[in-house]
Amino acid sequence: MTQPRQSLSAPARKRSPLPWVLLAVFVVALGVVLVPKLVGSGGNDDPAPVAASQADPLLTAVDKCDPVKQGLKLSDKNRKLTINGAGKKFPVGLNEDAMTCVLDTIGMPGTLIDRMRSTVSADGQLEGDWPSFTATWTNDADKGLDVTVTRTS
Repeated sequence: MTQPRQSLSAPARKRSPLPWVLLAVFVVALGVVLVPKLVGSGGNDDPAPVAASQADPLLTAVDKCDPVKQGLKLSDKNRKLTINGAGKKFPVGLNEDAMTCVLDTIGMPGTLIDRMRSTVSADGQLEGDWPSFTATWTNDADKGLDVTVTRTS
């Protein structure tokens, strides 16, 4: 019987899979970053209005509590909400239910709401705050409760 012939060359080297693994990780990471930008919003980086309003209590209040847009006004890059309440002589503005909706939606504490509602015209303009917001207001039975809420952070 003959014995198998032994090769005179050096034994074959096994190649490390590490470069292929690194390449695969790089390609996946690149795909995760680029694909949403290419497929996504078609160049529009603005968030959807629904998502924006859910994240921002001031926008949510406008959408939810003043559908006819007669008593709320956003300004200063959506950092300032002006609330116009209806009064006896000036009925244009938010009624009591809509006002409650706004104040609850923006997370105003009940003690501050009670203080606002108990204010009279002789008190002039008053101010209060709670985390991330400040509010100034006047309350007159004829003109209604007028409030300006400003986001501080």
